Amino acid sequence: MRTRPPPVAPRRRPLLSLFRLILSSLWLGLVVVAPLTAAWVASSLAAHAGASTRLALASALLVFPVVPLLWEAFAAWRRSRRPATRRFLTLSDRLVLRTLAVSFVFVGALLARNPQRAFEALNGRGDWMLDGRHDRRAEAARRTLFRVAAKSAWLYHLADAPPPRPQPLPEREVARVTPTPSGTGPTPSGTGPTPSSTGPTPSVDEPAPVLPPPPRDPHAWPWPADELHAAVLALTPADETSPAAVGRFLAAHEHDQWHLARAVHDYVADRIAYDVASYRAHRYPPQDAETTFRTRLSVCAGYAALFRAVGRAAGLTVEVVRGRARHAVTDGMGEGHAWNAVKLDDRWYLVDTTWDAGGVDDEGFHKHYGTSYFLTPPEVFLSKHYPDEDRWQLLPVARTPGEFLRMPPLRPQFFGYGLRLVSPDRAESDARAFVDVVIDNPRNVWMMVSVRTDGGEEARCEVSRGTSTTARCPLNGRDLHEVVFFASNQQYGSYEGVGSLSVHNR
Repeated sequence: MRTRPPPVAPRRRPLLSLFRLILSSLWLGLVVVAPLTAAWVASSLAAHAGASTRLALASALLVFPVVPLLWEAFAAWRRSRRPATRRFLTLSDRLVLRTLAVSFVFVGALLARNPQRAFEALNGRGDWMLDGRHDRRAEAARRTLFRVAAKSAWLYHLADAPPPRPQPLPEREVARVTPTPSGTGPTPSGTGPTPSSTGPTPSVDEPAPVLPPPPRDPHAWPWPADELHAAVLALTPADETSPAAVGRFLAAHEHDQWHLARAVHDYVADRIAYDVASYRAHRYPPQDAETTFRTRLSVCAGYAALFRAVGRAAGLTVEVVRGRARHAVTDGMGEGHAWNAVKLDDRWYLVDTTWDAGGVDDEGFHKHYGTSYFLTPPEVFLSKHYPDEDRWQLLPVARTPGEFLRMPPLRPQFFGYGLRLVSPDRAESDARAFVDVVIDNPRNVWMMVSVRTDGGEEARCEVSRGTSTTARCPLNGRDLHEVVFFASNQQYGSYEGVGSLSVHNR
């Protein structure tokens, strides 16, 4: 009699078991990932606002295990009062689902409250727990965090849903230094560097500080700002009948395209005043080139439109670039702004005639012609300008909005003096009691540094002069502190504001 062989177990069963194990691990892993995400979002928002990160982390405990366990206990109590029913989910499954639901509501509420601030917090302060650490593991973790934070770019675009307001002109900040009676060293006038929007105001016998002269290459940046282009000075009312007429006149009197671009820049920056009243009223007249030319008044869009119209009439290739611009760290991504790109010798360059026209303060617009934003290097320009289209960054690899947020907002003059910020190298950082700022200063220019609080208090920092300038700045109170840099080629006279960064006193 033949016996049947024992049944052979299907080969798929081990694979099916492994698949179930993987799914179960991922399912339970959500219990860890969801609360950690909630804690990261809450603590990053707290760090960005200068609040307690410990309290934010403690609030994340509500996501797991407090609220899910209370929810499960309440559900068990309700089931005990009803007839017994068959359960389709295990206890662990129910806890995972409840944790996900609570996490979604918790994180969603944080993001929905202020999407733009949430974006700035994650991309600017998402690595707060790694402050002061720069070893290999910390840098790897930092890159991972910011890679994840970059996925929140939709919050940045969501915040752009309403049309952004045009960015006003920057205030020009000046600090004065007068010699002491003994002549032993500089003494700032007043209690410290004071802001001004009218430009440097040196004494009669003390010439205003200027940027170091550009290299011999006439096409190199920065261009000297001693006077307007000769063709602009030669214009008569009979020549200024339209933007096209101005462009043709300038082209007839300047045949070098680089200097022709300079002439167009000088004309727009010199002839147009910033429309402060419209900006403050949030009501803007037409910003086309013809209206701007006729009224001699506009916001940034009019400056950019007129530069394009005059430049094209002169035979140049010019485009209008739209994006955002900021003055300080607290501006975040900044407000809406417009500037230009001009093509010279088959290469694009960036121009902002609005910010080269002058400054704005409580009293209004103050004309102050400059060339800091004429053919500015892309890396320098990006310190305060972020275009809507990545191609107008003019960089080999475009910077993300998060990388822009982490860059300190330094003015072109900072780079014009040959300075390089060593540390802190971030727009926003933490310190305790004081912060040491290190600046590479190969030209050994004179520098002053001040620190300001939201409450209006201001203090001078101890600055050691040399090819590596160090400033020790006191931090008083829990307010956000703004560290402002001033530079000059001369020991006495006016020091020009060249940049700033923000520090939280922990």
